Amino acid sequence: MPGTGPNNREEPSGSLASDRLDSWKEIAAYLKRDERTVRRWEEREGLPIHRHQHKSRAAIFAYKSELDAWWNNGQNALETQEQAQGGSEASAKLPAESSPSVYHTLVARRWVALAAGLLLIAPVIAYRIAMPNRPSAQMRIVVLPFQNMTGDPNQEFFADGMTEEMISQLGATNPARLGVIGRTSAVKYKNSGKGIDQIGNELGVDYVLEGSVREAGSRVRVTAQLIRVSDQMHVWSQSFDRSLKDAVELQSDVAQAIARRIDVGLGERRAARQQAAQVDWEAYSAYLKGRHLLLDNKTDATVAVALQYFQRAIELDPNFALAYAGLADAYGEQADADQPSEKALALSKQAALRALAINPDLPEAHVSLADVLFFNEWKWAEADREYKRALQLKPTYEEGHHSYSHYLTLVGRHGEAIEESQLLLRLDPLSSHMNAHLGAAYLRAGRFDDAVTQLKKTIALDPNYMRAYLFLGVVYESQKLYPKAIAALKKAVSLAGETLEGQAKLARVLIESGDKKEGLLMLKHLEIEAQWRFVSPVELASIYTALGDHEKALTLLENALQQHNVRLLFIHQGHEFDPLRSEPRFTRILQAVGAPAAA
Repeated sequence: MPGTGPNNREEPSGSLASDRLDSWKEIAAYLKRDERTVRRWEEREGLPIHRHQHKSRAAIFAYKSELDAWWNNGQNALETQEQAQGGSEASAKLPAESSPSVYHTLVARRWVALAAGLLLIAPVIAYRIAMPNRPSAQMRIVVLPFQNMTGDPNQEFFADGMTEEMISQLGATNPARLGVIGRTSAVKYKNSGKGIDQIGNELGVDYVLEGSVREAGSRVRVTAQLIRVSDQMHVWSQSFDRSLKDAVELQSDVAQAIARRIDVGLGERRAARQQAAQVDWEAYSAYLKGRHLLLDNKTDATVAVALQYFQRAIELDPNFALAYAGLADAYGEQADADQPSEKALALSKQAALRALAINPDLPEAHVSLADVLFFNEWKWAEADREYKRALQLKPTYEEGHHSYSHYLTLVGRHGEAIEESQLLLRLDPLSSHMNAHLGAAYLRAGRFDDAVTQLKKTIALDPNYMRAYLFLGVVYESQKLYPKAIAALKKAVSLAGETLEGQAKLARVLIESGDKKEGLLMLKHLEIEAQWRFVSPVELASIYTALGDHEKALTLLENALQQHNVRLLFIHQGHEFDPLRSEPRFTRILQAVGAPAAA
């Protein structure tokens, strides 16, 4: 294992050494500076210098690619510093002509940043106004997506996996003192060309962590550098080299080294979560590919492929607990997709229990199990215990807070649900989903004005996020502002593509507004669709309730009860079922679900 400082690094092997500079003189010539300056840069600015011990002396060396990356990220600050010093080097210079990409990269980044800034300035301002305040003593860091330097786009999953591990382990340091921005917000800056100062200002962070992953033969090198936003100084930089078979250990080593550096002044760090056992690299690779597919823009097809990767990981390593947790999450994603929810959630529970049998302290599996206990089996108290256990094990686990906030909403603890939703927004402030999620929490708490304000801010941030319009339509429906509700829901349906999401709500609002003809046409379409793909009977029941056909609505809800349909969890709070609340059959359904309103 390499040390934690920039002066104690392992030497890579093979083709990774091809761009090496083997002395202070060569390094100084490459950077067009004198040796004194580059030595000072190593000591004060994190210039990436390697040392290899030879008997009683240490030989230094550096890599041009690492120097280029370091220079690109810190040039503006170095120019300012040198000009302020008034020394002979006040005139900023580019590295040697042998690396023309540096100049072109700097120019390109400035133009891209300008264009992106003009396009995004309004949403960012809206976000900055809306962002919940952080604790006053808390420092914040964003881990930018690690760059894939392998030259193979198919290896992007490993760079993403490294990013996830950094976020996870840094988040475990001391959540009260160190806030780590979530991946969804961080990924928006991938290849954005924005400078450190701009990223820091938009996210409200104190530090930015950048990194890269490069593979050569059977070796992998990870380089990470920590940048302070206030003066854009590189306060730490280190490279780690390992065999591919040790890649899992490598991720942990990098994260812990960074955490130790961040911990200055932050107090005691929580013990990092350990792997239950040594994981086979091929199995871990398959697991990362599955997780990669579940990260963004999920579709039925990508979820199905993710399932195959998790199953492959399990075939290669039957005791790989995280692979079972991934399998559980993928089945959970299918709960509202191409098969009825009870079947997908039963498979999710089976996988979660297997993961916990292997590693009882795996927070991901506790959340997966809690979701099944709550959304499928309606065991409210048991789900509550599992959510709390997961968050005890991993206080910054976003998905844990996300699922638990749904639970808190449905048990009527709206104040706590809103607090959880605001925490999620602090963790992931540019996430469209988390912004809309806070709006939904306000909606279900009956805070309609707050809901409208938050959902409009979400739309300003991401005009194509379907669920923001969906929730906004329901808010307007609750306020009986039917023209606004219809406009919002039509926009949601147009953004939903080939899915049926939003269509039942639109049909119901059309009927409530007096446009019964158009509403019935949509109902007929949904009933035809139900003959060949899953359509929730709860959604259909809400339309028949609006039509005044209570008998049909109650029959559909009883069918949903037989299916253990997840949407029954919401009917005790849904205004659309108000006309049924005096019906004994409706009361029996609420009692079977265990909803608090039936207690």
